[in-house]
Amino acid sequence: MSPVFNPDTFVLGIAVGVLGLVMLLSLIIAYAYDEPTLFALGGYLVMTNLVLLAGHQMAWPVQHVQAVLLILGPTAVAGLHTWLLRKRTTGAADKAFMAATVLVALALAGLRLVDDSPFAVLASSYGLGALLLLSWLLLCLPAWRISGPWKWWLLLGHVAGTVLAVLFLLGSMDSRANYWPVAMLLLVQGPPTYLALVWRSRLLNEGRLRGLAAKVTDPLTGLSSLGVLIDRLRPAINRAQKVKHGGALYLIAIHNFAGLVNELGADAKEKLILEAANRIRRAISDSDTAARITEQLFAVVAQDLEDDGQVDSLATRLLVSGLRIESDFMPGVSLQFRVIATGLKVPPLQDVAAAQNWLRGLLGHFGAWPDTHRSRNILLFTNGQIRRPQNTSDNSTF
Repeated sequence: MSPVFNPDTFVLGIAVGVLGLVMLLSLIIAYAYDEPTLFALGGYLVMTNLVLLAGHQMAWPVQHVQAVLLILGPTAVAGLHTWLLRKRTTGAADKAFMAATVLVALALAGLRLVDDSPFAVLASSYGLGALLLLSWLLLCLPAWRISGPWKWWLLLGHVAGTVLAVLFLLGSMDSRANYWPVAMLLLVQGPPTYLALVWRSRLLNEGRLRGLAAKVTDPLTGLSSLGVLIDRLRPAINRAQKVKHGGALYLIAIHNFAGLVNELGADAKEKLILEAANRIRRAISDSDTAARITEQLFAVVAQDLEDDGQVDSLATRLLVSGLRIESDFMPGVSLQFRVIATGLKVPPLQDVAAAQNWLRGLLGHFGAWPDTHRSRNILLFTNGQIRRPQNTSDNSTF
């Protein structure tokens, strides 16, 4: 027995392999990212294959099965289009037209089942094309401009599937292999639709992540938000009660912010804030938490400090980081930081409101800088009392 190469069967096998891969990836990604549209695509491919298998097992006429699937398949994809490219508001007229589209598609499929005359062939073929075109123009086109770039892949798969279905229904295209028209339909519909849905899912997930990140990250500087600072501060203070030192909280204000804005212009305000954040980030370690509190106020929670000498050293480093002028972003600009440093051995903060009040009290020292420190830029606190720096040779900045 010598094998005979059949091009139609070979290409059909490739098509089935590609469609199986698309179906598998659709279901996996839909499950991983909780994306219902990918479930819909995977379900559409599964149901089409189940119908083909049922038709084969029950010896249904191949031509009838193919005709029904060539009509209902593009209609199902049109429904997916309608869902994804829907208008902002869907009125009663739109819902009525959707229902009418489904009923007309079912009527065309029923016509092909009971009548194979040339008139039925023409009516079902051109009727399907006209129905899907009208459906897209009325239901999808109004929302075209407000949809994402993924819409082009979706449109490509839909148009290609509709044109192919009409050609096969008319008999303009034919194949000796059973179910090749349906496989070809799915092959031109599946991959572009899959790409569109994955692209859309990625954009939606990025939007969700940005929304979640906005609650914990300052969108301008990338530093932590005030909420994260307080969440880190409360357990840090609780931990400080159990260790020898416990770390410190640093509050940093840009003392010459208003002067720089007047000098550089209002357009430079965001650049100044971003530059201050970058300089603060370079002065601290990866284990420290840096946050932006207000427009020109920042904070750092450092928990790995062994004594007051290290607290003072980090305060000096923060101060000096503002004075550096070799920045690529804003070269030659000196930021005059004022730094308040306080140890974390304070009474535990029972709730968020207590933490906010404590932080608000510390920030008040910027507005009422003590007379003893008018010419100094670092204010040190221990147990709520101003203290002198430890192990620091040059105290002029304290």
